[in-house]
Amino acid sequence: MTSGLVETGIALAVVVVIAAIAVALHRRAPVPVEDGPEDEPYRIFTREFDRTIAATDLPESLREASPDGEKGYLEKDGRQWRAQIDRAEDVYGQMADLLPLEPGEADTLRDAAVLLMIDQSGSMRGEPMAWVAAGVRRLSDELGRRGANVAVAGYTTAGWHGGFARRKWLREGRPARPGRLCALLHIVYRPFDNASLDENAWRQMLNPDVLRENVDGEALEWGADYLKDRPERRRALLVVSDGAPVDDATLLANGLSYMHRHFLKVRDALLDAKDPELLAIGVGYHVSEFYPVSREALDAVGLAEVGLELVMGK
Repeated sequence: MTSGLVETGIALAVVVVIAAIAVALHRRAPVPVEDGPEDEPYRIFTREFDRTIAATDLPESLREASPDGEKGYLEKDGRQWRAQIDRAEDVYGQMADLLPLEPGEADTLRDAAVLLMIDQSGSMRGEPMAWVAAGVRRLSDELGRRGANVAVAGYTTAGWHGGFARRKWLREGRPARPGRLCALLHIVYRPFDNASLDENAWRQMLNPDVLRENVDGEALEWGADYLKDRPERRRALLVVSDGAPVDDATLLANGLSYMHRHFLKVRDALLDAKDPELLAIGVGYHVSEFYPVSREALDAVGLAEVGLELVMGK
């Protein structure tokens, strides 16, 4: 009897400790501020730490662009990166001869500039990024074979949790509703007028340390600006994404709908302008609620196929 009481007492004590820990964690969890009004202007706390870099400057630039290294957030031995490269190379190697040129397709896109913009947020880590990289590489090959001038870029943030931008905000006394509170990172893997996606640049795309957070509204603005001076008659911005814009530092300080409202405003402006054309591929889910002209892809082959269909207008 006594033994049973002791065991019951121990069990109750364990439950109490677990509950106490849960409450403590809940109390420490940051609470986002309330959303502002629908017409609240989009602001940017600082552009000082934003970076646009060429793939050849990775990964060294990552160590300078954010405090992630000192926090232990950067990979030390490259094993994850090498595993990603092997995985993506296997997938890409299995895609040969899957998208043959149809009669008359060779020069169909000769007066088109197509920018493939890849969402490189943390949710793409692992298998999704491997097959997306393989699919994007094949899609860029196929668009080039049909005469298009192709560029490939990725959008992410320079560091987790706001990086140097948020640190500056903290030093300045945490002013209320600061606007975008992270440092943007745009990476050009294949610039326009290049014959193909360089092998080394493609491998850089698979670096796990690139995958952070995503500010889609400003990524669309960046992509449209990158395309605006192209001499081609037709310009298309094809976004490859697996979700809505998310940056924890920004959302906590401005409200949970802040980034989404800005994304919709930018998207609608591009749709109204119709130049560049705005197209999208959803990585594993439908993005039609965000992009009216879009398809879903579940693997690398599907990504290359639906991407080609979108650009060819099929």
